[in-house]
Amino acid sequence: MTNLVILAAVAEDTRSLGEKMSEAGLNTVIGISIVFLALAFISIIIAIEGKIFKAIGSRGKKKQAAPQATEEKASQPVVEDAASAESDDALIAVITAAVYEYELQATGTVPANGLYVRSIRRK
Repeated sequence: MTNLVILAAVAEDTRSLGEKMSEAGLNTVIGISIVFLALAFISIIIAIEGKIFKAIGSRGKKKQAAPQATEEKASQPVVEDAASAESDDALIAVITAAVYEYELQATGTVPANGLYVRSIRRK
């Protein structure tokens, strides 16, 4: 019997449509405000973390900067000439042939469009 009384009380809402809409609008504004404040708070936390990690990283770079300075002075510029360019072409040909042979033995076939060496970096 008490359930019927509660349902009857809910069904007898005597507020006007304007009052209901103003309450709904207020709930919407409060909800959007809470979400906006949460996002602003997360944004502030991310910005602070970025500054902290940057400070920690720069502290480590200062310690590593001293040994690198001596290495830079000790290194000499590398001069490339025509013989070096020909040597690079030969190296590319050897690498391409090795990859071709590996593909042939591993899969039994080589791509129909061939193999292309796109870049080779020296250290």
